[in-house]
Amino acid sequence: PDSHFTSQRIIPLETTDESLMGDIKRITVYDDTYFILDSRNVIFRFDKDGKYLSKIARQGRGRGEYLDIRSIDVFEDEVYVLSSFEKKILTYSFDGEFLREIGLDEQYFDMAVEDSYILLFSNNCNNSFKNYVKISRDGEILDSWDDFSKNTSFILGGRFLNKQGSSILYFKPFDYRIFEYDGKDSRQIAEFDFTNNKRYPQSDMEDIVAFNDMVRNTQYVKQFNSAAMIGNKLVVTYSMFLDGYGIKDFIVINDLNANKCYNYCLQEQGLCSTPFPGYGYYLCGKALITYSSASGFIMANGEKLDKEILSKISPE
Repeated sequence: PDSHFTSQRIIPLETTDESLMGDIKRITVYDDTYFILDSRNVIFRFDKDGKYLSKIARQGRGRGEYLDIRSIDVFEDEVYVLSSFEKKILTYSFDGEFLREIGLDEQYFDMAVEDSYILLFSNNCNNSFKNYVKISRDGEILDSWDDFSKNTSFILGGRFLNKQGSSILYFKPFDYRIFEYDGKDSRQIAEFDFTNNKRYPQSDMEDIVAFNDMVRNTQYVKQFNSAAMIGNKLVVTYSMFLDGYGIKDFIVINDLNANKCYNYCLQEQGLCSTPFPGYGYYLCGKALITYSSASGFIMANGEKLDKEILSKISPE
């Protein structure tokens, strides 16, 4: 994959009494800054070199507090926090000052904030029976689509809503299609066909024990983890269970103009190798990022730009 990745950088995260973190759940990059959500529902902010800047730790039941964090996003110097259990979105300054709260009608499991709206994803798991709901920045429901008949979903990790300039790329667990939403319309831009792979629809997943028994000793794609359009290339990271090998992480680079597809196992290529397969590879803009909680570092691959901290995946 040397033609696609031209550099790799390790970013040690500064360790202080204030920056000790648990397992990393999510990384969001905004304006040369890393926002890292850990397993204790604390959001840490580090600069481009890994220097600790501040954190948001507002666990509780009071005003401006949350009991859980399902997703985070950053927009116009505000941190948006999705609390699924409490059906609300809270916003904070970078220094952790509470700004406002947006009430929600249902539980949601991912969120993407744009200029005039917020897109929410339910993952087949709420009583409105709509997977995608578009709301205003004040919480008014503007649109919804993708009906389902009953709650059947597993709560899986992954970045199901991927901001891409002024649009959002999105997908669902165990669905190998990628869609794009431009704020008005949604369209399918790709569908992947994994040879010798069985698809497992949501209807087969009502019982997690039964599902695990069903897929034992089979080969299947566990889930897509993230997606990005880079030039004329659609880039997707995914994890896959391989019979005899366990879970492996892959990146597929689909050149839409040339109709060519490149697929790499990330562990075998030594690209951002992580000791935690199936969890830690995400596309943030044009950067492929992984992490190690135990070692306290972030790694990024790609083409280095003069003023940017993140390495890039080359569009050429």
